[in-house]
Amino acid sequence: MSVHKKKNLNKIIIISKWLILSVDKSVYVRFQYNRSSKQDIFMKYFLLLFAALAVDCKILAEPCIDHCVCNSKLLSRLQVISCDKPLVLNSTTFQNIDKNLTNVISFSDVIIDQIQENAFRDFKNLDDVVISGSNIGSIDAKSFNNVERLKFVDCAFEDSPDLFSEQLEELHFGSSRLDQIPNLNNLWKLTFLNLSGNYIKYVEVEAFTELFDLEELHLSNNEIFRLPATVFINNQQLLTLNLDNNPLNHFAINTSESLEILSLRNCRLDKFDKESAHKLTSVNELNLSHNNIKNLSSETFAHMTELSVIDLSYNKLTDLDENVFAENGRLIRITLDGNDFNTLPVFYRKNEETFSIYSFSCRYCNLNTLSSNVFENMEDMINLYLSHNNFLNVDNMFDKIKNLKVLDISDNNIAYFSPGAFKNNKNLEVLNIAGNPLMVLNPEVFAGNYLLRDIDVRNASLTKLWSNYNKSVKSLRRLLLGGNNLGTLTSDDFVIMPALEAIELHNNPLIFDNKLCTLFSFLEVEGINPIDASSKKNNAADGAFREDTDGFITIQWKDVHGGMCPKEIPFNSNDDKTKYITNNEDDEDDDNDDDEDDDDYDEDDDYYIDNENEEETSTKFSKENASLAKATYILSVTSAFVLSALIVLTIAVTITLCVLRRNNGFDMQKANLPRLKIPLWNTTQGHKKHSGSVYRPLSEDLSGPKTPKLSRYDFTSTPVVHSA
Repeated sequence: MSVHKKKNLNKIIIISKWLILSVDKSVYVRFQYNRSSKQDIFMKYFLLLFAALAVDCKILAEPCIDHCVCNSKLLSRLQVISCDKPLVLNSTTFQNIDKNLTNVISFSDVIIDQIQENAFRDFKNLDDVVISGSNIGSIDAKSFNNVERLKFVDCAFEDSPDLFSEQLEELHFGSSRLDQIPNLNNLWKLTFLNLSGNYIKYVEVEAFTELFDLEELHLSNNEIFRLPATVFINNQQLLTLNLDNNPLNHFAINTSESLEILSLRNCRLDKFDKESAHKLTSVNELNLSHNNIKNLSSETFAHMTELSVIDLSYNKLTDLDENVFAENGRLIRITLDGNDFNTLPVFYRKNEETFSIYSFSCRYCNLNTLSSNVFENMEDMINLYLSHNNFLNVDNMFDKIKNLKVLDISDNNIAYFSPGAFKNNKNLEVLNIAGNPLMVLNPEVFAGNYLLRDIDVRNASLTKLWSNYNKSVKSLRRLLLGGNNLGTLTSDDFVIMPALEAIELHNNPLIFDNKLCTLFSFLEVEGINPIDASSKKNNAADGAFREDTDGFITIQWKDVHGGMCPKEIPFNSNDDKTKYITNNEDDEDDDNDDDEDDDDYDEDDDYYIDNENEEETSTKFSKENASLAKATYILSVTSAFVLSALIVLTIAVTITLCVLRRNNGFDMQKANLPRLKIPLWNTTQGHKKHSGSVYRPLSEDLSGPKTPKLSRYDFTSTPVVHSA
């Protein structure tokens, strides 16, 4: 951009700012004394918008840094995307940047030869500096002395950074190809440090000795094979330690008693014993998943009295001691997925107390059966996940869990549920029984669960939905039936689910005959919508039922049959529903008739309506829909027109008032405006009051004699007075 254009833009910005300040002052004075400043406020915001547009044009028009491409749509954020040549960052580099407004500076895919000490010194409110995908040469020690958060992502350093800062609180070196921990002794206020994704093998004892305020440390995805036991001797504020994906083999620290979150996922640990945990008295979240742990004694977690969440999934555990969690009274979540247990013990608490377990998971655990007493001390459990095991039945298995709300027993070998399988689970809301060879469902199994709202029965080899209609599932709102062998459905199947709102029928061999099309009309009238099976949220390929079941996406029934029901058979909701319901024998006969000839049907069958009535009703519905659409269109157009007229009128009046009120001396009486002169009601002495209208003789009456004036008391004859 030319120098002349830059000067013009600067002048526009200065003038706009001056106008805003002037309007601010004027508005304040008038509001204090006149209490009528709506027009001035409108003008102020108009000028403010004008100034903002001018500033935005200036920023987008001129380059932020020479030889670089910038993206600075926000005043407070400067993004340097790429540069034509290597950069040397100093105070001159940012000479075109407003240093009072900018609080975030980021560089992406650039080459930085040097970062000098004065590079960011003049920025008054700088909080974050982010450098990603870049090659960095030398860095002066005090380059980031006034920055609070510094982040390097996927960068390559010529020399190991040696930083000095009195303000830096968060430091990221993620995936920056570091083979050792840089010098951190001069970062006294550092509370967060991320060194994940590097090539660090050794952690020296003095690596973090000067970080007295360090609270969170991430060392995941490195090559650390040994961690000194006293490495955190000075980090008494350390709360979170993440060592995931390191070949540690052994873990033991004895200097950090304040640690609350410890993650050792996929660290090749073959044991985690009392020695490893005896100083972890404050830990409340422990992740030991994807290791090679084979045994856990009853004393392993005895010192972790604050433990609330533990993940032991995908280890090599074959059994558990019944007292393994006896000292962990605060446990709310236990995850044991991917171990080879066959069965689980009865978990006990000390002094015959109960657990506060909220969620328990043992997926892919090769479980064959469970005693009804396994969860007797976990009666407050809300979520239970036992999918992908080998259960044949679940009779009495959950009787002791009175408060259970979410149960996942999908992908087992369950072929039959006894009517009392869930009789004690009165609070059950979500049930996942998908992937079991059920063939058919019995409504009596769910009749006593009055809060049950979601059932997932996908891929359950169903050939028929219900085996009988003796009971109703009154609370059921959503039913997932995808991937089964359902060829037909009847109105009977839905009448026993009066609260049903949505159903998923994807990937079933449905026969699209007139009977099914009539059923679709029935479901549409009843407000039962099909669920979109293509939604990612509903596609639980892993068999795990989603806890959040309120995000189902529904579609229309015409999207289900895709034109295979070219002429929908209307269903009259005012008729008796039993007219459209037949018994099981009639259904079997109808199925046989459909197999012989799908196009033929009995005119006397209760499922069908006379063709003439059908055409009349369809025509009536079409006309009503067309009239409704036309009325809606006219109403919307009229509303838009009226609203637009009101807006234009409001703007016109406001601008007019602004112009008329441009000075405080405006007087309506003195203004040069046309006025009608009407005599006042109160006139001079001796004149009668009148209403303001004045009678004058018409021009054609002026040539004749004047109209005589009669007194109200003049009579041609004497009045006659009648006496009673």
